[in-house]
Amino acid sequence: MGMTPKLFTTTGIIMGLAGAAWAEELTVSAWGGFFEETLAAEVYPLFTAETGIEVKSLAQPEDSTWMTQLMAAARAKQAPADLSLVVDEVLFRGNEVGLWAELDPANMAGTQNLSDGYVKLTDAGNAYAVGALAFYTTFVTNTEYAADAPGSWAELWEPKWDGKLGIVTTPNSGLLEVTATTFFGGVDVLETREGIEKVIAKIAELKPQVSLWYRDEGQFQQSLESGELNAGLYYHDVTMLSIWDGKPVASTFPKEGGIVSDAYWVVPRDSKNIAAAEKFLDFMSRPETQALMARKMGVFPVVPRDSMDLTEEEFAVVGSEITPIRVQTHIHLREGDWLETKYQEMIAQ
Repeated sequence: MGMTPKLFTTTGIIMGLAGAAWAEELTVSAWGGFFEETLAAEVYPLFTAETGIEVKSLAQPEDSTWMTQLMAAARAKQAPADLSLVVDEVLFRGNEVGLWAELDPANMAGTQNLSDGYVKLTDAGNAYAVGALAFYTTFVTNTEYAADAPGSWAELWEPKWDGKLGIVTTPNSGLLEVTATTFFGGVDVLETREGIEKVIAKIAELKPQVSLWYRDEGQFQQSLESGELNAGLYYHDVTMLSIWDGKPVASTFPKEGGIVSDAYWVVPRDSKNIAAAEKFLDFMSRPETQALMARKMGVFPVVPRDSMDLTEEEFAVVGSEITPIRVQTHIHLREGDWLETKYQEMIAQ
């Protein structure tokens, strides 16, 4: 009888430890709406089933607002999430001010599957960011107005769109790079302010055709689907969802290429769950996870195509073999306020 309490106590400790291990939790933030909802429903549960680490999914606001919140949290030595999905501009700005934790690549073997350049390393060889996904902006059209797909970005400048184009109002939409590639022989023209001004002047030629300069992506999507707009620049993956819903829209990769942007996973430096975060990044970097995200979310994988089991049809849904046009983030960071001012002056004139 004297041994019984000790046996129960030991059993309770063991059960408590097992429960604690299962109860380990990561807070992971991603762009709100379809991205965050699909990750939470289709991807995170598989990670939990494998590792026992629960994922608390958090919808984060648009990039500039989220960056402000991350910086405020860092000043308070807090982390609003253990992992966050960020575009490369937020990644680089955060790295400049030391927002991100350093991770051990040896604990993330899956990251070896990623295409070159998608693991960002410090001089000491630690990782501060891991590629999550890529996404395209393409030439989108209302098929009830234009049955034929445009072959070149140059067609954006043609008057056939009946003054009903929708264009993003910020200079980092990819339109600068599209214009430079289509009319100036490539993005090198953007390396000087004189060259940037020439490209902006060319974009200004679109103004008679533009009826909506938008920041609200939902407004553009609704206007294109309803026929209020005939064409514009928009996200390929979201447009594909509209197509699957039977909307009269099309997404085209012109001969010069679609505009590709990258997104990365980062760990805020004050996260207390580094080891669990490394397990998460290992899982998210595997070819089978990347293929799942392509199928379920329409995003472009950041692992080589031949490492996945995507069919020709599945790959065509999310991307193109045409060499993409890449947003020149270093130029947007370097020119910052000057570029924003010049671009907004062009729109306002």
